[in-house]
Amino acid sequence: MSSITSRPSDNAILPQTAPEQRWQQAWRETDTRLRSTTRAAAATAPVVSRSARVNKLDADLLDTELSDMLREPVTKALSLLKPGLIDTYRLEVDTLIRALLFWLSVGSHRRATYGQALQNLTYKTSNNGRLGWRIHLFGIVSIGGGYLWTQITKRMSYDGWADAPRKSLRNRLWRLASWMERMSRLAALANLLAFFSAGQYKSVVERLLGLRLVNARPQLSHSVSFEFLNRQLVWHAFTEFVMFALPLVNPARARAWVVRSTRSLLRLPQISIDPKVAELPGNVCAICYTDADKQTDTQVDLESCVCVNPYITECGHRFCYVCVKTQMMAEGDEFVCLRCGCRVTSICAYSET
Repeated sequence: MSSITSRPSDNAILPQTAPEQRWQQAWRETDTRLRSTTRAAAATAPVVSRSARVNKLDADLLDTELSDMLREPVTKALSLLKPGLIDTYRLEVDTLIRALLFWLSVGSHRRATYGQALQNLTYKTSNNGRLGWRIHLFGIVSIGGGYLWTQITKRMSYDGWADAPRKSLRNRLWRLASWMERMSRLAALANLLAFFSAGQYKSVVERLLGLRLVNARPQLSHSVSFEFLNRQLVWHAFTEFVMFALPLVNPARARAWVVRSTRSLLRLPQISIDPKVAELPGNVCAICYTDADKQTDTQVDLESCVCVNPYITECGHRFCYVCVKTQMMAEGDEFVCLRCGCRVTSICAYSET
């Protein structure tokens, strides 16, 4: 009876333990696959979208604009202390502003500049190493190293190391510095091409230190609205066009053309003739008289306005050569005689004989 009663108990245990063993074996296999997949994903370079590349470049532009905004009041303050002081210490002021902004933003707990924070970016190491010393080293090399290199090359250039004898120590150091600068520019160009391709490191120093810019909050990929960026882009393009076209415009000629066109539309004479100017003696320069009359409230001395090296126009009126030539060069074909209102296109030397 004992043997018979023990068999059902053994048979009752087997159906309970067999599923547990199968579940444990399935979990071990799944866990092994998950671990291998995780390691493979970690070894694979992350894919950076094109918008992320644009955000990183926009962050640099925002930081540059912020530095320019801070530089303007500092420049005005230093100009009040001593004339020419800002020109002497311009590099030091720029370096101090950059270092201050870096220490207040990246050097603190933010781990991102103000422009990068607006673009929802923050620094992170590529191998999950310690970030603190890399951040400080990045600031020292990028800001302090740039300042020292600029000062060294400027001093070498001022002292004429490039003109020293070829086999001298100064000339060798100058050629070495020139070679290092060329290599750094080539490295920067290669890193820029690699950044356009992979979108990981936007500077050589960041690549050497393993500092990557990633989204601070993945759920919020962009903190600055595209409407704002579009306005900034349009305004920047407009100002660039104005700065390009402004030197091509002659203000005096444009003003004369506007006045002439407006008076023509209103059916008025081409120029308003001042009766006092029209009645001046023939040996008095009307341009000199008009300029002197604008600068004083008293009667103008006609003896001080007598033509010097007189030249005559097609309409028969005399002017100083310097006065009439300056007006013709400034206004071009829009220059008219102040005495009669006729257009002046050519002049010749006046002779009383």
